Amino acid sequence: MINPVLPQVLSELRQHPEGVSEYYLMRTLDRQNAFDELEADGLLALFRKHFIIMNALYDLQDILWEEEGRVLNISPMHIELHKSRGKDDCIDPNPLLSEYYLDWHNFEHTTAEDLVALMETVTGPRH
Repeated sequence: MINPVLPQVLSELRQHPEGVSEYYLMRTLDRQNAFDELEADGLLALFRKHFIIMNALYDLQDILWEEEGRVLNISPMHIELHKSRGKDDCIDPNPLLSEYYLDWHNFEHTTAEDLVALMETVTGPRH
């Protein structure tokens, strides 16, 4: 599956060499109506927006390294594209995350109930 927001995410990264946050990307893509086709609401919609953005970023991480020798550092608070600094660059410091977000099965099969259960493991049960 080809990520529909990949071109917009790449454009934003190139326009902001200082880096951006995931929140900035989500707001920008929302304003561009990039998520209008999502068939979800609430927590599931938020998860799917997050997943689509992270999938685009991890896809771009590989593409930009292979095609341009550029490094894309990915964290929720700061996402930055920069030129390679040499042999010390690590394009994927967390391979388990990239593996998760590059697998569309996780997008398609995660339910709202899965997300509530996940949240409860972190915050405790809701009352």
